[in-house]
Amino acid sequence: MATKSERERNRKIAELGCSLCRHQGNEGTPAELHHIRRTGIRSLSPIIPLCPFHHRGTSAGIHGIGRKSWEKYHQITEEILLEKTKELLNE
Repeated sequence: MATKSERERNRKIAELGCSLCRHQGNEGTPAELHHIRRTGIRSLSPIIPLCPFHHRGTSAGIHGIGRKSWEKYHQITEEILLEKTKELLNE
């Protein structure tokens, strides 16, 4: 279970809006939390905000087309979006 500070940080991440939409010049798109899988433990994974289309969409979502295809299609990586998210959070 997430701590109070983790829940607050997750709320702030979601409020940033979709990081890919922002990268494409469309700020303020409502976002879901996407865990970047580095280990088998989801709760330890870094988080970026993605709109439902870029998160779960079958034609352009990371869970719809897979990470490698998603990064090739959108010409950006999860890690770059993570760094941009951290910058916005002043981390």
